[in-house]
Amino acid sequence: MEKTPLARRLGRHLFRVAVALALAEVRPLDAVEVRVVHPSLDQRIGYPAIIAPGDASPAFRLISPFGGTLAGGLFCTETDAALQPLAPRAVVAGEPLTIGLDGPLPPTGVYHVELRLSHNEVTAFRTAYSFAVLDPATLPADHSLIAHPAPGGRMRYIPDVRGNRVPDFSGVGCRSGTSLPEVPTVLRVEPQPGDATARLQAAIDQVSARAPDANGFRGALELAAGLYEIEGRLRIQQSGVVLRGAGAGPPRSFLLDPAQNLSLEAWRASLAGTTATVLVATGPAHRPLLNIAGDSGITVQADTATEIVDEYVPVGRRWFHVSDPAPFKVGDTIQLKRRGNPAWIAAIKMDRIPARPDGRRSTQWEPFSLHFQFTITAIDGDRITVDSGLVAAVEQRWGGGQIRRYDEGGRIRDVGVENLRAVSFWRADAHGKDDTRHADQFVVFHRLRDGWARRIVAEHFTPRVGGTFECGRESLGVTIAESSALAADRSFYGGTGYDESGRTYLETGVYVGRYGFHFSGQNGLVRDCYALNLRHAYVVGSRVAGPNVFYASVAERSLTHSEPHHRWAAGGLYDNVQEDSSIALMNRLNFGSGHGWAAANYAAWNTRGTLICEQPPTAQNWAIGHVGERAPGPFHAWNLANHGQSFGYWESLGRHVEPVSLYTRQVAER
Repeated sequence: MEKTPLARRLGRHLFRVAVALALAEVRPLDAVEVRVVHPSLDQRIGYPAIIAPGDASPAFRLISPFGGTLAGGLFCTETDAALQPLAPRAVVAGEPLTIGLDGPLPPTGVYHVELRLSHNEVTAFRTAYSFAVLDPATLPADHSLIAHPAPGGRMRYIPDVRGNRVPDFSGVGCRSGTSLPEVPTVLRVEPQPGDATARLQAAIDQVSARAPDANGFRGALELAAGLYEIEGRLRIQQSGVVLRGAGAGPPRSFLLDPAQNLSLEAWRASLAGTTATVLVATGPAHRPLLNIAGDSGITVQADTATEIVDEYVPVGRRWFHVSDPAPFKVGDTIQLKRRGNPAWIAAIKMDRIPARPDGRRSTQWEPFSLHFQFTITAIDGDRITVDSGLVAAVEQRWGGGQIRRYDEGGRIRDVGVENLRAVSFWRADAHGKDDTRHADQFVVFHRLRDGWARRIVAEHFTPRVGGTFECGRESLGVTIAESSALAADRSFYGGTGYDESGRTYLETGVYVGRYGFHFSGQNGLVRDCYALNLRHAYVVGSRVAGPNVFYASVAERSLTHSEPHHRWAAGGLYDNVQEDSSIALMNRLNFGSGHGWAAANYAAWNTRGTLICEQPPTAQNWAIGHVGERAPGPFHAWNLANHGQSFGYWESLGRHVEPVSLYTRQVAER
């Protein structure tokens, strides 16, 4: 007889009680100590764990505060095939036990050993360690050691001893990076003199009221070529709506040249006969010109909360074990919470950020969690596999992790803006400066899944926070493609009227951030884009649960770094990005309000310009195939004094590697 929902919940509760009772005398998982025994294996976090063919096999020394039975096996990481079981061994509380692999090393490849310690017939501890069998001398000169095409053509990733590797970024972007939709036009609007805010909003609402088609699209609102003045802001709040223009005009030059200081009337007259669709943000209010957002975010189902029981789940792995898999099925969307407890904050020393030289306070970090969104692709007993690899390790001693099912709630999806130009209109003040009294963002994507902006040119949006193109925390899978963010030269933002830094206009007190393409959400993709005169061209916010990717994009005349900006943004890629200032994956320590370690598990692949790439404790950043300068971060000496290391993992400085693009190769292999 089929169980009722109440009976199922009661059964799960009793199961959890039974497990808790069985483990009542067991200490926390991190109280079990495991050490890998091998004479040459590099056991540092973030460095490849390689054993030469013919060398000795690794052994594992375990000491546990409780007794039980130790078992496990050797697995091929690349195929998930079980190769060799480890015969069960009795563990005596407090006494060390060393267990090794039988026979010679396996052939060239990537492997992991899983260990399971059972107590009172319940798995009380499980963990895994990784290694690769490889002769680095066999690799071609243009191949990276840690990520390279293997025999047979597919990419091979060499992990560290805990299994951490360069992540898989192939699932980023709208609809996991597949081709952007081509949505048919259902309504067309022509330009008219005067403020078009209400007229365009009414047209958007008209399209939004249509029933979605079989693919979920309501249709595209097409704006004919010409000028549309927007004194307010436009909003798209329904799924399946596209705002489309007739074209954006030249992608790397201004339509509104600030040096000419034209009146709105004179500038409007100069654009007579334009073949571009131009949205002009008029008026003094700071605002986004376009908001794309649902009414609310995802709905997390708290009663499905289940703990991850692995002692360590590394970066790049797609599977983990849970205490109770019963609430989940294949196809469920889940939120994975990666906790960071006080012990972790202390280990990375972000509770000891030094005071700023100017006397301003640096905020010490408090414990926090990162929340990642995945889809379950397989369930095998208590092992759950998801659609993408982790970009932050889940470690029991730092707080462990948990999964919960969620549904989309009020989040909308499949919304785009394309083929148009947006200009924030302003005129210079008496000193020839930007007085900040104008719209400061072009588009904000928030509470949205699968959105896009393509073939957009945005001029003179200089956001205080966020970016010209902004993806909020509740965004998942946004692509920004073939688009530009253009700001005026720095001469308009310094000297009379501005503070000494050239960032704040004194009369209004407005901070001119000039951030371009900005991610605070997950699975964002910027590709084939251009940035001019921005402070942070390609940037990620604080405590961001990646992955996010910047690919094949250029920044010119930047004021400072393209970077994850502060407080442990996890998992990202700068791939074939050319930045004439610098790309920074670094410790920002007491910059700002106490930004600290900003980038964790980021990769720079075949980048150009100046690159700062440092290693945060408990994680790694990778610099592969960079052409240009390798620069130390501003707190290089502090890193060395407090952590014993500073630079991240570097390979092939001064020479690009194969494949040319890590991201596109991963997409091709997905």
